[in-house]
Parts: sequence; C-alpha cells; structure tokens
Amino acid sequence: MNMTMSIEVLPISSKAIHRTDESRLVWDKSLSPVSPWVRLCRDFLSCHRRPINVACHAITTPIAILGLIECANEASPTLVPIAITVYSASLLFFVPRINWLATTCVLLAITWLSWMVSGGWGIGLTLFLAGYLGQEVSHLIAGESTMQRKYIRERDWIVRLAEHTFFLLPLIIMTCGRRRQCPLRLLVSRKAVLSTNLVSISQRNDLQAIREWVSREHPSLSQSTHWWQHDLAADVGEAFARLSHDRSIQAMIRRFHGTGYHVRPVLGMNELYVTGPAKTTSSDTVFYMPHVDGPWSVFPGARLYRCMLAASPNTEVTTHFPMSAVDYKEPEGYRLETGDATAFDFNRELHYITRQPDPGRTEPRVNLKLHFIAYPKNLGWYGAMLDRLTTQYDIRARELFLATINPNGAWAKIKARWVLAWTMIFEFAARFVGWTNIAYLCALAVASLSLNDWRPFVVGSSFVHYLIYAGTIREQTPVAFGEFKRNAMLFKGIAMAILFGLYLAAGSHSITSLAVVMAGFALATYSTNVLGISRTYFSAELGFEPRQHIDRFPYNVIPHPMIVGAMVGISGMLLNPAFCETYWLLAVAHLFAYVAILLQEKLSQSGDFHQPCSR
Repeated sequence: MNMTMSIEVLPISSKAIHRTDESRLVWDKSLSPVSPWVRLCRDFLSCHRRPINVACHAITTPIAILGLIECANEASPTLVPIAITVYSASLLFFVPRINWLATTCVLLAITWLSWMVSGGWGIGLTLFLAGYLGQEVSHLIAGESTMQRKYIRERDWIVRLAEHTFFLLPLIIMTCGRRRQCPLRLLVSRKAVLSTNLVSISQRNDLQAIREWVSREHPSLSQSTHWWQHDLAADVGEAFARLSHDRSIQAMIRRFHGTGYHVRPVLGMNELYVTGPAKTTSSDTVFYMPHVDGPWSVFPGARLYRCMLAASPNTEVTTHFPMSAVDYKEPEGYRLETGDATAFDFNRELHYITRQPDPGRTEPRVNLKLHFIAYPKNLGWYGAMLDRLTTQYDIRARELFLATINPNGAWAKIKARWVLAWTMIFEFAARFVGWTNIAYLCALAVASLSLNDWRPFVVGSSFVHYLIYAGTIREQTPVAFGEFKRNAMLFKGIAMAILFGLYLAAGSHSITSLAVVMAGFALATYSTNVLGISRTYFSAELGFEPRQHIDRFPYNVIPHPMIVGAMVGISGMLLNPAFCETYWLLAVAHLFAYVAILLQEKLSQSGDFHQPCSR
C-alpha cells in the first residue's frame, strides 16, 4: 500500500528554459537547457513514464545502494562517509538545489540504515543483486524499455553508463516529483466510472436491431430477463458482436489507463438484459441494493470493466455509484438513454439502481452488459488470469441468480436470502474497509507473525494515510471521493489506534504528559467537528464543495488547528519517558509527516490547486 514529498517548481525565467517539460527539470538560471542533467532527464523520463515503474525504482535503487554501502563497510568503514561526502558535494554542481537536498537526505537515511543492519558481505551482495534485478523486473511489469538499451550499442556507452549510474538516484528523485510519474498516484482513488455515447449510424442501427429483437421475444416485465451473447444468433448476434468490440468504448478505457495498457473484450460474460422490478426476497432485489458484481478486487494494476450500454429509451431507471460522491446517501447517478454507455470496475465499484415507474411507458428497458479487461501489455498472463477467474465466477453467480429470481420453494427462498445476505456483507466491506485494504493489512499481519516482530505491521500501516493525502491533494484528475475518504479514515484510525495503544501500554504516565495528549487531540477532534468530515478530507480542495471561510473557534485563533492539535498530542506522548525511550522514532516520523502535509497545503495555495480551508 500504498514520506517525503517532491515538488515541481516552474523556471524562474523563460530564458533559462524554453520547453514546458524542461521547466520541470530545471528551476534555476544556473543550469543550462543543454546541461548533462537536462539531457539525462529527457532520456530517463522517456523510459520511466509509468508510476508503477518509478515506484519500483524508488524501492530497488535504495536497496542496491544499501547493498553497496554494506560491502564498502566491510572493506573499509572509513570509506563510506568520505565517498558519500564527495559524491554529495559533486552533485551540487550539476543538479537543482532541491533535488540535491533530497538526494543527500536519502543517502544519509540509507547510510544510517546500513549501520543498523550490519549484515556483512553476504547481505550486501544479496541486496545489491536484488535491487539491480528488481529494476529490470519493474521495466518488464511496466512495459517500458530500460535506459541502458538506448545507448548500449553506441561507441561511448561506457561513458554514458558511468553518467547514468552517477546521476541515477537524483534522476529517480526528480521523476518521483513529477505529477504524472509520481508513485503516490498509485494510492489515489481515481474515479473509474467512465461514460461515453455511441452516436454513429452503424452503432445506432445495431442498437435498434437488438431492441426490436427483444420486443419480438416478449420478455416478462415481472422479472429481469437475460440472454448470454453466445445464445444470440443471426442478425441480432452479429449486431451484439460488433458492439462488444466497439472501438470507442475500448478507447475510453484505454485513455483512463494511459500508455502501456492493453484493453480487449471479455466475451464470455456479455449478456443482453431487460430490467425487472424490485422484489422483497428475490435475486432481482440485488440490483436495487448497493453491491459489487465480482469478488476479485485484489488484482492491483488490472481492471475488468462492466459496461452498461443502453439500447432503449429510459425514463425510469437510474444507476447510482455512491463511492464516487461526497455523501454516500446522495450518490452520483446516471440515467442511460439509447446509446449511452457507462463502464465501471466489475470487482470493485459499488452500485445499484433506483426506479421511478412511468405509467405511460410500455417498452422495457433494454441494456447490453459488455465487458472489457485492461492490463499491462507485458503481463498478458496476469490479465488472462483475472479474465478467467471473473468469467467463471460470473457464470456460477448467474446460475445461482436465475435459480433464485422467482423463489417458490423453501430451498429456493433460503438461497435467495443467502444471496441477499452476502450482498450486504460485501457492501459493508466495500463501503467501510475495501477488499484491497483488507488484503494489504492481512499481508502485513502475516509478515509480522512470520518474523515474530510487530514492526512490519506498525510501520506498514501507520503512514499510509499521509501518503494518500499527499497523492490525492496534488492529483488533477477526477477522484472517487467516497473511496478516498474511506481509505484515509481507515488508515488514520489504525495509525492513531497503534499510537494510543503503545502509549497506554508504556505505562509511567505523568499528569503533564496525559494533559498535553488530551488537550492536543481534543483540539484536533473539535476542529474536525467544526469543519465537518467531508471538508476535513479535502472536499473543497478537490472541487466537490465550494470553498468556505471558517471564522469559528479554533479557526479564528489557531492556524491549521487540526494539524496543530495532532502534533501537540503526539508531542505529549513523548513527554512520557517510557514511551519516548522505545517509540520516539515512530512519534517523530508522525510529526514529520504532519509537517510535510502542512507544507504541501501551504504550497498548494500558491499553485494550481484549490485553496484549502485552514486546518
């Protein structure tokens, strides 16, 4: 899952740089547009465009450097500080100041970690090889060429390789600071409900042919009706097949994922569907309850989409997506008319329909359920696995659904209630926790239990919400606010529970420490109540609600009272000697994270973001 924030800074003078991309690489007049740094940045960015690739490099490169330092420590302990000092000082002449500062901080952190590890030659070589090979794997996953391949056949490849190696760490830090490549984008809950409209004559003719065929079939209006795509023959089958391969729908999904992704139809799940009315105890009731269609949400980096394509006019039924809206009870809604298409994640997106009967309407609502899968181009097996698992589940679920669509017997009614019960359980999990979050937390728990060490769980879960904040605040594409708020609140709750648990378990509580802790978190809690939960989680900054000036206490007295209160409360914990002696690093890391978020908010006020409310 997904502390340091990197910031893109525009050039001081237009004369210093003449291209927009370069302006994000060079921020002061001392660096020429034709300097080795700028040239390397261009080459590096051309091979590291995807956040997943950059994220992997942000892990594997420090691991490789840690391995080298371990080996150097074994050779000569005095060599490491001298080498790092010389390297850091030499970088100062080539890279922007903020990049130099970040690189130096990272090097110091890696050096400190090497002193803590002290693993010797074996651990050092293992770490170096793991880091180096990990970089190759990251390029394979992202489907991007390595930078070495661009120059390995040139005459001066040795010089280029030395240059590449020398600047590798600052290049990665530079790339992490760019919005489109930033690894924090992997934690952003981007809105994955996609819409388009089919307007061409051929598309409309195909929809018309399907609607007329359904009318000739005279489906029952007392329940929903379903036909698999492979059951449709002749002209209607050909029309459905053309729409199931529609390029405009695939292009819409491909634009969402960007370069490096392959999008293709999943024909085994496609069906023709006629909406039925809500019932009290029937599988048809599921459509009117918030639900997720499939269970395979734990496939990071790949999505299987269900695309609802309307083949008829619609004055009655609206499809709602509550996790995209600010208020779960006031969801984002789509009433699909002929040619309207809305795609959403089959395994992740909560949705349901509502119906307002139209007495004058006699024609049923006809929809095509089309399916498409998006996965990294180099990971065809990964996409095929998600395709196969989801298709098999959909077929089995459809069999159970049809068996309980009109339950007459006792056993059929029991199965219908079973379907409805699991639908509610899945809704609760998706609304308040998220299956991906559950899988992540379980992985941390397993790691901690396997190592008989609680630190992997504590470190892995205590800082996720800060990263979510940082990534979401700087995101410029639509955000699924409900999902973002769920993730942020979940991990903040876990982080605070861990802090308070460790503080209480430490014992030796002085009156001063308890008073400061209670005062700080009381201020933060009261400030949240004054501002409101949605605004606390950046609804104004993200454009979901209008900006609002708060002139009530404590906002009219204390700037950023939520952050100030939390920092005061954590500082109060450090006044407890027993807690401070054991957990000082954890508390200080929280304080630095709050400072980083505060700085980002301040910087966003002068940037392209919405001006935030004072926290």
